[in-house]
Amino acid sequence: MYLFFSYTVLCAFSLLSVNAYMDPVTPTTNHALDLQLYEDVIDLEQCEEQLAYIMQNNTGLRNRFIDASFRPPRSILKGNTRDTGNYFQCLDISQQVEDMDIGGKYSVVQIPLQQDNFELPSIPELILPEFDWPEFPWPEWNPNTTHYDDELLTKIESYEKAKYGMQRFLGEDVGPRSTSNSSLAGMRMELAFCIPKVCTPKRAFDALTMNLTANLTMQEAFVRLPNDKPWVAADYVAVVLFSFIGLLTVLCTSYDVRHTVLLKRDPKKANKMFTLFSIYTNTKNFFVFHSNPNAITCLDGIRSFAMMWVIVGHTFVTQLSYIPENPLDIFAFVQSFWGLWITSGTITVDTFFMISGLLLVYTTAAKVSRMALLKNLHLFYLNRILRMYPVLAAVILIQASFLHRTTDGPYWNTVAKNVNDCRLNWWSTLLFVQNWVNPLNMCLSHTWYLAIDIQLYIASPIVLFWVLGKSSRKAWAAMAAALVVSVAGATTYNVINEFQSIPVALGRPQADWDHYLIYYYVHTLNRISPFIVGMIVGYILHIYRGKTVRMPWILAALLWIVAGAASFLVVLASYYNIQPDWDNQLADNIINSSIRPVWAASIGWLVFACKHGYGAPVNWILSLHVFKILGRLSYAMYIIHYQLIFLINATALKPIYFAVNFSMYRFLVDFTLAVIASFLLNIIIDFPFANIIKMFLGGGRKPPPKEKPSELEAKLPEMEFRAVSVVENIQDEDNKKTRI
Repeated sequence: MYLFFSYTVLCAFSLLSVNAYMDPVTPTTNHALDLQLYEDVIDLEQCEEQLAYIMQNNTGLRNRFIDASFRPPRSILKGNTRDTGNYFQCLDISQQVEDMDIGGKYSVVQIPLQQDNFELPSIPELILPEFDWPEFPWPEWNPNTTHYDDELLTKIESYEKAKYGMQRFLGEDVGPRSTSNSSLAGMRMELAFCIPKVCTPKRAFDALTMNLTANLTMQEAFVRLPNDKPWVAADYVAVVLFSFIGLLTVLCTSYDVRHTVLLKRDPKKANKMFTLFSIYTNTKNFFVFHSNPNAITCLDGIRSFAMMWVIVGHTFVTQLSYIPENPLDIFAFVQSFWGLWITSGTITVDTFFMISGLLLVYTTAAKVSRMALLKNLHLFYLNRILRMYPVLAAVILIQASFLHRTTDGPYWNTVAKNVNDCRLNWWSTLLFVQNWVNPLNMCLSHTWYLAIDIQLYIASPIVLFWVLGKSSRKAWAAMAAALVVSVAGATTYNVINEFQSIPVALGRPQADWDHYLIYYYVHTLNRISPFIVGMIVGYILHIYRGKTVRMPWILAALLWIVAGAASFLVVLASYYNIQPDWDNQLADNIINSSIRPVWAASIGWLVFACKHGYGAPVNWILSLHVFKILGRLSYAMYIIHYQLIFLINATALKPIYFAVNFSMYRFLVDFTLAVIASFLLNIIIDFPFANIIKMFLGGGRKPPPKEKPSELEAKLPEMEFRAVSVVENIQDEDNKKTRI
């Protein structure tokens, strides 16, 4: 009866809570780019005067505008319909002549390939003298009709659909969906014009072509001007706050170096408050690890490889939505068998959910009773949430301010959208509700994972209460019931909504892609099962803590085969359901409901086998010391890496030719930058605030001798309820002394 009631409530809540979401508009006064400036510079009268001067009196200036404008796109037969012109050359044009201030404006226009009303000017009829002209095999040609290769059109159309879906998936800005049945509908050339800043692109283009294209349909996608990034409140807050943190870092480091290095005094006698922000002490602590026989060392390797899979996946897929020179080659790679390791990368996040549930149970079951948990539930929540805040809040502020000013490029509009989202929706990310409130406009779009992780953590005491009891039967019953309810609820929900089973489903209309992203991919219900599987694995590891597990090698080998086969099938599914001819709703429902718990169970076996001596070389690799370092960096790496990838892509000045080997080089760059940035975040932001939070949650002064603190109050300061990888809720015991 309890199981049925839980299932009913879960389904009803899921169905009722996803019918609406916020889609806010960034106020002009807080926009990343100065939209008012773009309107104020338009002066049609001045435009005519400047165009007349440029076309008739100053060929050098005219050539500068033309030279900075577009060329015919390269690799059109490879699907490229964009050219970026010369961004910086255009904005560098500035000249005072005849009481006119002529400056360059970078304008990107979209010209639809389907031009219903476009006609070339009529050619005057020539009267030729009568003469026996030789017959030439002139091809039939109509200036109002263009012939296209059907196969090429089909590929470009599929690519445009894939680009739309990937832009939605990556949190980028996209245009309206096309509703026409024409194969050319929605396809457009995207060309960069360098024009006088007082002109509109249409008027400047007509003047350049002497009105031969007056009835050509074009739409301005965006414009850029020099100094068009206004200072807003977020910039001032960032400057003040990070300047203060920088000052504290300099002062604390100076005190620490003087005390420890120059005066050669005992570091333990240094004032702890004066070394909180010390780079010297925090760096030393970062590289110190303490051994613990109960530590699950393979988790460092698992979360490190998972983090690398996330970064390499983002490196590859972001190229699809920017300016590749050969997008059809990317499209072919994504559909191929060899692209499986990229298209199936979305399953990686369920690895993190599994580890999150595992560590939650494994680190609490041996230390905390269920009554102590209930009595100190506020500490249980506060310690977890506050430990995630410093790095998250710092990156939100960096995204809303500093990243916007680091550099620039012809396709900065994607970075500008990310800036706008953080200036408008920072609060939903800090409240961990962005996946419910504004799923299409999330600040740090990849942090939907953190929102779900916190939501599951908040709900976890419902099951954890029984796990922490003395009855193993009740513990197993609670976890089994939670798993059954979560899988059954997700299955019912998925069958009712008939979702696709992959973010980019080429056989589906684009409307289904948005529906999948909002109501499935970032929805909490579908992520419960891997979290519960992790709790079950954590409880099994707790039962066998400090014990020797005797298992026949045949059984161990069989479990390895089953886990490996299950993982391979999960990955293989993305090869079939991404194909344009895929149309199997029953299979989609089965995939959506089963792959996440199956994947989590496979990773769970990997952890158990490595922990209890059945991992052989796998455990040796996953337990290497280098992965301990990456494990400590992984949370900050997850938060910052995506913004760095966007930043690098937005600075590309020309379309880039896609190749797998080049993309791997790009991954190495992205990964290296993420490691460096996350290390700085850990040393300057995470470690100092972790110590402050420990002091705060530790209660400051010691209690009177006669008052015995509760069990959880005694244990929580030593426990590490923290997401140290992408998922990690709790720091392993072998790291706790060096982190706090």
